[in-house]
Amino acid sequence: MRLVHWISKTDDKKTGPVMASYSPKSSCPDTCSLKEGGCYAWGLFYLRILGSKIENGKITPKSFREALKESIRGTKIVRHRIAGDVVGDVPGTLQDCKDAESEGFINIGYTHAWRQEEVQPLKKYFRASCQSVEEVLQARQAGWEATLIVGDMGGNKRMSLPNGETAYLCPARRDVPGKKDITCNDCTLCKVTPSTAGKTVIFEAHGNRSTMKKILGKVA
Repeated sequence: MRLVHWISKTDDKKTGPVMASYSPKSSCPDTCSLKEGGCYAWGLFYLRILGSKIENGKITPKSFREALKESIRGTKIVRHRIAGDVVGDVPGTLQDCKDAESEGFINIGYTHAWRQEEVQPLKKYFRASCQSVEEVLQARQAGWEATLIVGDMGGNKRMSLPNGETAYLCPARRDVPGKKDITCNDCTLCKVTPSTAGKTVIFEAHGNRSTMKKILGKVA
């Protein structure tokens, strides 16, 4: 049985009410330095509990097709692995991506396992999760679109990379006076298409105090 659980509508205010999948920590590659401290997802108690239940068979994982039956009409994206990664499940994840695409959804996903040979087919749908500019350049050379975790952009919305490309700060926002909220479902910048080619997406580190302290020690 796949250790992947889909829900029809996430309550995540940043993502928007979209279909999303979750996997346990065992699905994350050991090469991710945030696996044992600093990961936003594993810093949240309810996601740790959900991951444990999926791992231990205490819930029956719902498939993409099952979740699709109760999905919200009008949503544009599906969000893969809000918690967890794709290790041990690349074929199944690839099929989920194809199924989502056939239903007219935009696939949004990130993987720290982008260096692994078996994960390469997912570069059509997923972005490489990177923790330094050097990693971004390595991922780009390997044919991946990328995301970059940074500390504080100091109000800047973009940065220039050594290869001449520009990286853009994630534009998601909520509860900003006088401005409309922007969710992942509104934005879709993280999609992998010709229109987003070469546009690395930056995420400022976020989470509780303990998570922030750990993650800031592991990003360049």
